[in-house]
Amino acid sequence: MAVMQRKPIRVLDSASVDRIAAGEVIERPASVVKELVENALDAGARIVRINVEDGGLASISVDDDGAGIPFRELPLVCERHATSKIVSSADIVQVASFGFRGEAMASIASVSRTTVLSRTEDEDVGGMIRLVGGTIERREPAPRNRGTTITVEDLFFNTPARRKYLKLPQAEKRAVLQTVQSLALAYPEVRWRLTADGVVLLDLLPADSLPARAREILGPACLEHMSRFEAQEGGVVVGGLASRPTWTRPSRADQYIFVNRRPVESAPLYQAIRVAFKDVLPPGRFPSVLLFLQVPPGDVDVNVHPAKTEVRLMLERHIFGMVVHALREALDLRADPSFRPVAGDELPAPGAPRGPLQSIAEAQEDYLRRHFTGSASTAPASAGQPGLFDASHRAPSGDGVAPPAQAEEEEVAVAPRQAPFWQLHRTYVCTQTKGGLLLIDQHNSHERILYNEAQKALAAGQLRVPVQQLLFPVTLDLTPLQLQSFQSASTDLEKLGFLIQPFGGRSVLVQGIPTSLKNWNEGQLLLDILDDLAGASRTGHAAHDDLLASFACHGAVRAGALLTIPEMQNLLDLLFATDTPLSCPHGRPTMIQFPIEELEKRFGRR
Repeated sequence: MAVMQRKPIRVLDSASVDRIAAGEVIERPASVVKELVENALDAGARIVRINVEDGGLASISVDDDGAGIPFRELPLVCERHATSKIVSSADIVQVASFGFRGEAMASIASVSRTTVLSRTEDEDVGGMIRLVGGTIERREPAPRNRGTTITVEDLFFNTPARRKYLKLPQAEKRAVLQTVQSLALAYPEVRWRLTADGVVLLDLLPADSLPARAREILGPACLEHMSRFEAQEGGVVVGGLASRPTWTRPSRADQYIFVNRRPVESAPLYQAIRVAFKDVLPPGRFPSVLLFLQVPPGDVDVNVHPAKTEVRLMLERHIFGMVVHALREALDLRADPSFRPVAGDELPAPGAPRGPLQSIAEAQEDYLRRHFTGSASTAPASAGQPGLFDASHRAPSGDGVAPPAQAEEEEVAVAPRQAPFWQLHRTYVCTQTKGGLLLIDQHNSHERILYNEAQKALAAGQLRVPVQQLLFPVTLDLTPLQLQSFQSASTDLEKLGFLIQPFGGRSVLVQGIPTSLKNWNEGQLLLDILDDLAGASRTGHAAHDDLLASFACHGAVRAGALLTIPEMQNLLDLLFATDTPLSCPHGRPTMIQFPIEELEKRFGRR
């Protein structure tokens, strides 16, 4: 076995140190924007303008009207551990500014071509300094009004390994937008303007309140469902805005947490939000929350992460309880009985409440009587989602002719003990096969059906999905991120059956939707799809896959929806007509089979 030759310990050169440090602070263009904007806010800026080119990979520029930097101090701007925020180590535990480490500008300059142009109020002329890879190339007087403009070009030009791991420009642009939105919520009194490749993404005038700024970022529709919450105890203040259970999102993207006005990621505080809403929201849905936490500077450690995106709270458990209590009290988040687990014999009949049955036999007879007797003509229209899997969406038979209506009636008029399908907890379709028992997940199965239909529509290059014209077109107000998603996917959305027109500003007018969708919910479905696309970062065929998966997931019949026997039959027909009937687009199984041998073994027959 070869003995590894020992290498001597060396002190790294300054260039290597700078690039290693840059990797801790600067992960992507959005990290640069965050650091530069935070410096502007620390300087007292009331107007902040950001411009990015090619997602920030080619150029990032941040312009502010803050206090400025004296000409004589410009060389110190990009020196490591040079800062105006603190004087000694004792100041770190009481820091009230965004920055204090003196690393951000040095890290940015070491991996880019950086130009700083600045002037203070008491100087007659400003100054300019240009650095390439952290080395000063030029420094000279330059005219400018009070404030600072920092331009960062060719990010990671001297670290190609870092650059190749960045996401595509569209994804980086979305990350920049999310960063600016978060800071704009924390500082509504500031004038914000964000442009990307010549297109204005955000243009926010100073707002006099948090609700006014929330309306611009989250949209007026969301704000209508939001309530204030507040709690104060000792030196800790918790407050903000949160959406009631009537408004939810498919992800946590609209949850913002601020500690002393600093946007942060905090697992304990996200958990507190989840606990507060756990009894009133179904799995997979999230409230929109703007949570502001004000604590004494000495009770929060902001020196946990080099990028200062994480903090450690001294009174974490106490604050956790305050957040939960404040949300529950302000929004009256009492547990909804519909989310309480129930036994099978507690499920009510469609349209009428029922008390619990006294025996398994009674429950069985009642269930069979309610679900498997009568014909299609006598079944109540409200017993399921009308037209969910009607004949127009059936899988075609071999000769292309739809089965006659009489055959469907005969299929429904089955004796109770011979019923081919029944529903378990309004989530799973049960049927027997030659080999045993088959359980079908109705949501996963419909998801696969919609996915394949949409896939064929996009592959055809033209509208092939049946469209339902809305009697009353719906106007939707989009958030900036949703608008970006819509502009990128508008052509594909049209092929899927969405008839949408721009309606001025960030509004769109929806005139038609795919006929196969059953969860339109006055536009909530489309907003959920756009939110999903905003969280994705792929292009080309991969972006198509993201759209298809989101469309199918949000458009599919939900667990808890009551299905009629013809709907269950047609669900299986359509499912087995797809190319991959055994799993949904996310990879979850659509069905599980219990072999008769396994059942016999469990009942002691083997």
